[in-house]
Amino acid sequence: MSRPWHRLVNPSRRELEEAQSQFGLHPLVIGDLGEGRQQPKFESFDEHLYLSIWDVDRGGSDPATTNVDLALVFNDEMLLLVQRGDVDEMRDLEGLLAGPGAIPIDSPIAAVHRVLDAVVHDFVELAAQVEDDLDELETEVFDSGVQEDYQRIYRLRQRIGRIDRAATGLAEALRSAHQEIDIATAEHPELRPYFRHLELDASGVAELSATEHASLDVVVSSHESNVATRQNRDMRTISAFAALLAIPTVIGGLYGMNFKNLPLLQWEYGWVVVAGSILVLDLIAYVAFRHRGWLGDTDDQDDRTS
Repeated sequence: MSRPWHRLVNPSRRELEEAQSQFGLHPLVIGDLGEGRQQPKFESFDEHLYLSIWDVDRGGSDPATTNVDLALVFNDEMLLLVQRGDVDEMRDLEGLLAGPGAIPIDSPIAAVHRVLDAVVHDFVELAAQVEDDLDELETEVFDSGVQEDYQRIYRLRQRIGRIDRAATGLAEALRSAHQEIDIATAEHPELRPYFRHLELDASGVAELSATEHASLDVVVSSHESNVATRQNRDMRTISAFAALLAIPTVIGGLYGMNFKNLPLLQWEYGWVVVAGSILVLDLIAYVAFRHRGWLGDTDDQDDRTS
């Protein structure tokens, strides 16, 4: 039996027209495939079903940043797979469909399941990995002894956003295809539970991603609060040192004026008294600032003076 599927990678207009002629595809399908990136969706055209999703392959260096579109056009007799994007980031559909699996590829709808199962599985694994990263980041942000890496925070935010959009679109597309999938599996009813399982997994990933997005917003707010706290602490320290330097500056400025009746000016050891006064005043100011936590004292003192 010849394979029930065909694959196109970044097809040209001519290749799409040939596919349209060979499989009798609707012009709207060809139009979508020719335009490139599409929002994940499901549509039914005449005797063909059209499913467009955003794919991620966990085998890549950073799966969440992949920018690959995967379109599946199928009916009872054929499956057309169209991939668009960076070839290095694309899933190896040839190896996936030719390799062993729990369900043999003996029909187009079985091949559709094999592809969607791989995509959903990678989404599940990726969402679980992001959940672990988010737990580590939350621990880091809420630990006062650790200065969090803001670049890591915003990279994770980007990853969660991409996964959220892709998984939500995939889940919605599978929900929209529910009835048509039931019809397409009329001759293969054993596949229906597997498609239900995929639909539930995709919905679960979408819900988890939305939750992760909300949790990360809290982390970002905490990070921004930590940054503001550190900036305030730095400003207090700078102000304290400026005040310590201001005391000798003011006294030196007064005695540097051209007057003859300043206290201690005519006394031989007056400068000793003035210098000692400067040291005493600076020491008093230093102790006061230290007690208030303005010179990098403990966190408890910072909390008392906040």
